[in-house]
Amino acid sequence: MIVFWLIAAGLILAAYLLFWWTLRRPPRLDTQIDLQANLTAHRQRRRELEQERAEGKIDQAQYEQLLAELDRDLLDLSEKHNRGKSRPPYHGIVPVFLALGLIPLAAMMLYFSLGRPDLLNPRAIPQAQKNAPPSLEEAIAKIERRLQDNPNDLEGWVLLARSYQATGRIDKALAAYRKALALAPDNPDLEVRYAEALAQSKGGDLSGEPLTIIRKVLETHPDHPYALWLAGMAALHAGDRDSAQRYWNKLLAQMPPGSQPYRQLTAMMQKAGLQVPQSSAPQPAAGGASVQVTVRLSPELAARAKPDDPVYVFAKAASGPPMPLAIVRKQVRDLPLTVTLDDSMAMMPQLKLSRFPKVIIGARVAKSGNAQGAPGDLEGQSTPAAVSGHPRVELVIDQVRS
Repeated sequence: MIVFWLIAAGLILAAYLLFWWTLRRPPRLDTQIDLQANLTAHRQRRRELEQERAEGKIDQAQYEQLLAELDRDLLDLSEKHNRGKSRPPYHGIVPVFLALGLIPLAAMMLYFSLGRPDLLNPRAIPQAQKNAPPSLEEAIAKIERRLQDNPNDLEGWVLLARSYQATGRIDKALAAYRKALALAPDNPDLEVRYAEALAQSKGGDLSGEPLTIIRKVLETHPDHPYALWLAGMAALHAGDRDSAQRYWNKLLAQMPPGSQPYRQLTAMMQKAGLQVPQSSAPQPAAGGASVQVTVRLSPELAARAKPDDPVYVFAKAASGPPMPLAIVRKQVRDLPLTVTLDDSMAMMPQLKLSRFPKVIIGARVAKSGNAQGAPGDLEGQSTPAAVSGHPRVELVIDQVRS
């Protein structure tokens, strides 16, 4: 608080010094100009008198008399000017200093009436901190104290386990989940969360006991969403793509089409090379363009493709930029397949299917793994097709890129 008042006093003093410098009386320019003019006229008149004396127009006595009168006039003008122009050196300084005194006073009155002067007191800070929202650590400590008084609080144990899990204390999270499962042994949600925590304790590995628990949950609750999600992840990590496809298809059927979880799961499936069921595939927005593409691999090239080679199906403008307007990634094991390319797949708003009258549809088995293509890739391409009317295109991959 003392520091605050010292800083405030220093700022006020600095303001006073600035005004003091400004209020210093500057030299009066009008006075200097008048004096200079009088001196110039005096010198000119003296030269004229000297010239008249030299030409014989006036004698020496007249010259001296006129010169004395000239000097007396100059002296009278100077005294008269000084008497008329005199003023105090700091004329008008009193109102300025009154204003400088009233401004900080008014500011202090406003602060004490509208501000928070209590916060200047260090003893008031702890009180302000009491009103702040508690941190996660404080919340955990509060739950722990609550469970000491009531060890049969199921909700408390679940909340404590989730809090430990969120802060990375997996061992304590597992202990809290076991307490909760002892109170509710047949709760599928708790069992799945416990399995997830077990996998976290093993670096994310769902095999072994976590997968056993998940399968047990699915035996009694075959549509449990989180169990289906974890089961699909476990199958995918184990290389069992068919099981992952089956688990996630069932999970996808429970989600509203177009919802964020739906989009996230379909994106995950496409990234993993799984096939999104066409009945569940998102439909193009009303008024948007779309092209349905059926792709198959030529029997002559089948031996040159491996089941896990990526397959890219894309549309590009027949006349326009070379980058794809829409693209879908699959695998050779998914062929033959049918996909829908639409405006929702545009990488940039200005590069949508609906912005171009004709497009070329292509499909590529990217042996190099590069979506842009490389020598040795297997490709197929259509002729330019009109976008209007949601056309259907059949494509055969029957060429080898050179």
